Amino acid sequence: MLRYSRLLALPFILVLLYLFYLLFVLERDEYSIWLIPVVVILTAIFIFAPQIEWWASKRFPIRISPFLQKLFFQYSDHYRNMNKEERERFDKRLWLAMRHNDWIGMKTGPVGEDIKAIVMAPWVLMTFHQDDYLPSHYERIVLYKHPFPSPRYKQWHSSETHHEDGVLIFSIEQLLPSFTQPYKFYNIALHEWAGVYLRQHNTDHLPSWNWEELNLLSPYGKKEIEAWLGLPVEDLRQVAIHHFFTFPTKMRQYFPDRYEEFRTFFGIKS
Repeated sequence: MLRYSRLLALPFILVLLYLFYLLFVLERDEYSIWLIPVVVILTAIFIFAPQIEWWASKRFPIRISPFLQKLFFQYSDHYRNMNKEERERFDKRLWLAMRHNDWIGMKTGPVGEDIKAIVMAPWVLMTFHQDDYLPSHYERIVLYKHPFPSPRYKQWHSSETHHEDGVLIFSIEQLLPSFTQPYKFYNIALHEWAGVYLRQHNTDHLPSWNWEELNLLSPYGKKEIEAWLGLPVEDLRQVAIHHFFTFPTKMRQYFPDRYEEFRTFFGIKS
């Protein structure tokens, strides 16, 4: 069982041990009836341990580790520009988001906390100004070392989302540089989470985009982005959302009205 479950189970384990002492050492058989409720409670704690952990984590979130704080301070402009209270909220939400998902490493070994944080940070950033900040339905993340083919896309590609199953898949080879060098490499995690966000929210008021407009905002255009993804971009609004978070100054400069629409879309008020 996990940490909060163990804490909850501890007093009942002690009671169980005491009952064993009474029954088998002191031979006090009249206490045998108390075995049933104690065993039932411990069984329930064991069965519902994941739900207990999730409830406790939401009620008592923990900040990400100092290592991850340093990592984000070094590579994330958004994190550096946050005040103390905002960083604390980001840390706690990121810690909780990392534990919201099942993590599957395909020949990578256990998925490291740094990789989990890099994958989930874009979603935390997109929902930072909202109360409902966990990606419902999307609860499984698969990591490959390198680009991969899939039943849906036979060509090698670096990221993919299965909306029906709530699964996101990433290549670590493209994931890491897109985090550490966001002005040079397109962020595949931000791209996929943008697709999830668009799917879960009303987008009727959002304008359409074209590549000529998007090319004004970043050093990488259609050719570079699709080569990096390994797939054609089906919804240019995902690229626009990526550029809104990665190149906000340029979007505000070239498209001030659309910049404000995105601020409203993501609940940004200040």
